Amino acid sequence: MITYEEIVDFAVNLPYGSYDKPFEGDFYTTVLRRKDNNKWFGIVLKAPAHYFERYGVDAEKEREVLNLKCPPDLQEFLRQKYPKGVFPSYHMNKRLWISVVTGEEIEKDEVKALIKLSYDFTASGKKPKEEV
Repeated sequence: MITYEEIVDFAVNLPYGSYDKPFEGDFYTTVLRRKDNNKWFGIVLKAPAHYFERYGVDAEKEREVLNLKCPPDLQEFLRQKYPKGVFPSYHMNKRLWISVVTGEEIEKDEVKALIKLSYDFTASGKKPKEEV
């Protein structure tokens, strides 16, 4: 399992990694963003219990999820490997994003590898701008 703090710490230690809380009045939802192109590579948020029911998973309360960009051909493999831990993305494009339940069966190192994959997936083909 990986914690919110570990997710944010890992993200900000990637080159150009940063985070913010862009939604007014929402002090929890956290966007992981690249400083070089301002693209999102992740978002930590709460998904309601009813979201998981459609995938055959009973959830008594909302759950923290980490939404990550993920190549479509990898998504099905991850959902089969982690039937209680990886879902089509909550509140995002389900073709390009997955939701990883942070308190479930996925080991910390694998979540970090998925964060890095999403980070790399959102890189632009351009040379990063120099920070001032």
